[in-house]
Amino acid sequence: LIIKVVRIAYYLKMVAETSVVPANSQGPPPLIPSTRFTLALLVFFAFIIQYSQRINLPIGIVCMLNRTKPIHHNTLLDVTTELPNNMSIYYLNSSSSSSTTITTKIKKSPRIAKKKGFFNDKTFHWTELQQQLLLGGYWAGYIFTQIPGGWLATTIGAKWVYAASLGTSSFATLALTLMYMMPNTHFFLILILRFITGLAHGVLFPATISLWSVWAVPQERSTLASIGFSGTHLGTSLTMLIGGILCQHFSAGWVYLFSITSFLGFIWLALWTALTAHTPYHHKKISDREREYITSLTGSTGHKRTMSLASMPWKKIIKSKPIIALIITQSANLFGLFFFLTNFSKMFTELLRISPGNTGYILSFGFLLTLSSSILSGIATDHFVRSDVVTLTTARKMSNALTSFIPVFCMMLLYFSDHTTYRVGILAVLLFLAATGLGYGSGYVVNFADIAPAYSGVIFGLANTFASLAGLIGNLVAGLIIKKPVLEQWRKLYIIFGIIYLFGGLVYIFYGSAVPRKWATFQAVNNDTKPEKKTNDEVAMSTNVKV
Repeated sequence: LIIKVVRIAYYLKMVAETSVVPANSQGPPPLIPSTRFTLALLVFFAFIIQYSQRINLPIGIVCMLNRTKPIHHNTLLDVTTELPNNMSIYYLNSSSSSSTTITTKIKKSPRIAKKKGFFNDKTFHWTELQQQLLLGGYWAGYIFTQIPGGWLATTIGAKWVYAASLGTSSFATLALTLMYMMPNTHFFLILILRFITGLAHGVLFPATISLWSVWAVPQERSTLASIGFSGTHLGTSLTMLIGGILCQHFSAGWVYLFSITSFLGFIWLALWTALTAHTPYHHKKISDREREYITSLTGSTGHKRTMSLASMPWKKIIKSKPIIALIITQSANLFGLFFFLTNFSKMFTELLRISPGNTGYILSFGFLLTLSSSILSGIATDHFVRSDVVTLTTARKMSNALTSFIPVFCMMLLYFSDHTTYRVGILAVLLFLAATGLGYGSGYVVNFADIAPAYSGVIFGLANTFASLAGLIGNLVAGLIIKKPVLEQWRKLYIIFGIIYLFGGLVYIFYGSAVPRKWATFQAVNNDTKPEKKTNDEVAMSTNVKV
């Protein structure tokens, strides 16, 4: 890890030294240390906190469920019927039919190692449908603030959008710990808190695009943005690891998990409000040299911009085949990713019968693979495109094909994976996570800036709305299909997700592109308001790349 940090620091230093600056400038101020680099680190930690709060329930639910007292109903709010503590349930596949028979067996409870901590263990009785509703409640809120997030960041400034987002979600996450003191589980209260968390988090990605439009010069934008977005994968990896340890070794480990992820949000909030500003013009501690360097290359005037959603060329967006193909492939990929992100822990503990602690270790390593493949694929793609080995469109199609079709193969492996073949299941999940990173580093996530740079933020928010809605639907479908934690019922989901991944990949291969739409370039937008010809750094750079 130390070696990787040193290499990244050296790379960032080289980027800063080779940045292009205006003719009359003294030269670019160093990237490390600088105000803009500090901002990138705070964005990095913001995404760590966002993703830790996003997946703390999917991890914590493993140690929140009472599995020794099964529930014998499929409705949402029926009274539960419990078996005695010394009875265990086994699900056996009948050899005479495709149905599943249930047998009970009296046995002595196994000796369980005593857990540590300040709390006594507390678990809840939730049906599978209730579990999926709780896991999907986050996405129900997330879908409503994607498009407004970019507009709010433009209107009131990204600083306060960020602050309101993680401040609200941290309070909602801390409120989840109240479940420990409740004599009965208030299911709808928990669902509302997860909805609020998703609602708050939905603005972050669009607001980040708005933030870097005024803080990052074109020559450093990819570097600064990649630093921030890498927090998503690291936050997921760390939460998987720490959550698994807390669940395995501490009584009511979920209480610690919710508390830690909320308190980290409050600490970040204090640093964010003290060290950041809407634009370089409003920052109190930035040097005059760095302020001039940023504003001269970004064209930022320090004034809040206004943009009407009604003024966007919606007809052209809807009629553009590459944009529709991109939205479809993103929705297909995130439909699967969002579902498995909230269900990996359940799959490992219930189907593969792996302990929560080992589940945390495995998934933590898996998301490090996602981080690595994301960064390496981006670097490799840029290198091959600059070397004229492939065109940018070909590179995007190759990355999207891999990030879409490898999961299809993984669904095939998972179809045959249970506790007797758990190694195959682990391999499938690790391969799935490694392939997922390709979409972030050189696939559909970065393709929005290729084909519609002037409207990429709003179109990304629109596409992410559809993808989040698909994630919510995935949880609802799973709640309806899965009645018992057995492979036979999970196989139905694997088939559904495999078909969706295949469809998304094929659509992009036929219609995807990295060629900018003429009406969606910065030059076209600027020429709409000023007839004279204008030069734009990003458009000028893109003309040197074969697309």
